[in-house]
Amino acid sequence: MTNPNHKIDPPALVEGELRLIGGLNERLFRLLAAIEKTGSINRAAKDVGLSYKGAWEMVERANNLSPELLVSTAVGGRHGGGTKLTAVGRELLALFTGLQEEHRHFLDAKNRQLAGNPNLIFLFRRLNVKASARNQLFGKVTDIRTGAVTVEVCIGLKGGETIVSAITKESAESLGVRNGDDAMALIKAPLVMIVKDFGGYRLSARNQLKGTVKRIQKGAVNSEVVIELAGGDSIAATITNESVDSMGLREGDAAHAVFKAGSVILGVAD
Repeated sequence: MTNPNHKIDPPALVEGELRLIGGLNERLFRLLAAIEKTGSINRAAKDVGLSYKGAWEMVERANNLSPELLVSTAVGGRHGGGTKLTAVGRELLALFTGLQEEHRHFLDAKNRQLAGNPNLIFLFRRLNVKASARNQLFGKVTDIRTGAVTVEVCIGLKGGETIVSAITKESAESLGVRNGDDAMALIKAPLVMIVKDFGGYRLSARNQLKGTVKRIQKGAVNSEVVIELAGGDSIAATITNESVDSMGLREGDAAHAVFKAGSVILGVAD
């Protein structure tokens, strides 16, 4: 049963690490806190995931930056104790801890403020998408055409172009896709063909998006060709170097990115 008094934390749309001048960052202060707790730089290094050498280098740099020592070692060695914070070190640690708490409250307040803006929520949701497909294009569902077996879903991009995705009826029902939904089209780069000249022929591929060759990145065997659409979206295709040369493809050329509707994986926002 859900507790009505329980507060749901907003998504972390804004993140940031607190860092003092001179590169004194959160990792250093985690190390200082661990030294204060354990009295051993060896154990403190393990607690924060540093090597013994790395921990000492961090401490030595901080000591060099400070007018007074932050960490002192009276006795002990690699496996011994004797490492402790000085009074100045404890004062600096307390200062940073207080600043860190204020920093956390600041980020929390900003995230709660941004969480009320649906446009920003969807923007950050897009930035958080992780998928292996090279092409990830976002838009809105503008049309749904249901056939005997498959469903064609049209996604309008920001420049007015449309991508068509052919999915099964079962998938359409599972996604609950509807007109007006925010949607994502995933297309793997090897499934995209580049057409510079149709030569009077018409192709059966459902998606034929006109644009300009923005970039050609040649590899040992294949090239990545990026087509920029009129609205600013880009589509990448992986084709052979031989194909690039035979078409005489150059940056700035007009070209079409061509791919089948069945090659488009559809995603819709929750």
